[in-house]
Amino acid sequence: MQKTDGVDALTFFCCADVLDGAWNHRHGSPFSSRFTSRKRVVRIVRGILLVVALAVTAAVGSVAWLLVSQPQPRSSEGWALGPPLPAPRGELATAVGYAQPCRSASCPEAERLYVLGGLSGFFKPEKTVTIYDANRKAWTNGPALPEPRHHFAAARLGDELYVTGGTDVAGSHLGHQYWPPRNNMWRLAPGGSEWQAMPAMIEPRWGHRMVAHDGKLYVVGGRGRTGHVLIYTPGKDWTLGAEMPRGRDHLSVVVADGKLWAIGGRDPNSIARVDIYDPASDAWQSGPDLPHPTSGAAEAMVDDVIYIFGGEEPDFLSGEVKDRHWKLDVRAARPHWEPALLPPLAVHGSNAAVLGDFIAIAGGARRHGALSAIAWTDTLQLFKLPGRASALR
Repeated sequence: MQKTDGVDALTFFCCADVLDGAWNHRHGSPFSSRFTSRKRVVRIVRGILLVVALAVTAAVGSVAWLLVSQPQPRSSEGWALGPPLPAPRGELATAVGYAQPCRSASCPEAERLYVLGGLSGFFKPEKTVTIYDANRKAWTNGPALPEPRHHFAAARLGDELYVTGGTDVAGSHLGHQYWPPRNNMWRLAPGGSEWQAMPAMIEPRWGHRMVAHDGKLYVVGGRGRTGHVLIYTPGKDWTLGAEMPRGRDHLSVVVADGKLWAIGGRDPNSIARVDIYDPASDAWQSGPDLPHPTSGAAEAMVDDVIYIFGGEEPDFLSGEVKDRHWKLDVRAARPHWEPALLPPLAVHGSNAAVLGDFIAIAGGARRHGALSAIAWTDTLQLFKLPGRASALR
């Protein structure tokens, strides 16, 4: 009986081993399954890390290539380079102000180019003001803005300098469509050392333009609640003008033959549209469209000729800085756009200002959209106005 029991016990354990082996063969051991799963996870993690490493390497390589292949100024007929800005920046405001009070219609010897605020580095808002004296060919620091600003506007009315709106938010804080517009207006007396707060605009704006005409300031376009023209009359506060037929920001604005030309802009892509505002009738009419869309271009109006330089299409993948530049003679029977002489460097995010016998373009960006952060320039470009005899400054 004991022997039989021993044989039965041995038989039992042998059968159990065989059955267990058969189970593992069919279903897998719990320990083996765990090990296989762990190996699979490790392979997946390694694959993800490899993809990330390749993406980072490609991104770093792309940025390095963009840095070393930055567009450089070229030799251009009719243009010269002035002393560079003390530091690169763009999305700034530019205007010609006076170093001392001017009691006549113009005071050429007192004229100074004011380059105000903007963005530098990785979209850092600036309140820096730098002043260019063409007589001495030198830059000096001016009175800083009360707060950092970019995508704002500046204009001279009489002999005083005014700035309006803009925003102080940029970079990783919010997408640009959510940047909060500001309604500030500040004034600087000729040769002054401090900005004075003035009556705030009726509504906040950024990405607009401001021009002086017939003793008033006109704010046109930009991001804000409406597309109305905002009109400031010294001593009488702000009033509303007619709404633009098509609202947009990053536009160019000049005064020609007593009317305001709103040229190009963004809504949300760059457009070629031109609209003309008549302050006398408070009404808009269509103008001759640009041959190509642009936004963030530099503009000037001299001797009845409108100039549009550069600009951009900001889309990251399909965008570009526009190396197309235009002029239009408003005296022509049928005004139309013609190519203008190429500037040394195509940029966006700058303004143009008429400084003596030259159109001056200071700063801006050599790359479009988000790539602007690695492409701000300190270049001062000077266009000698046709028919004027003075030497380049």
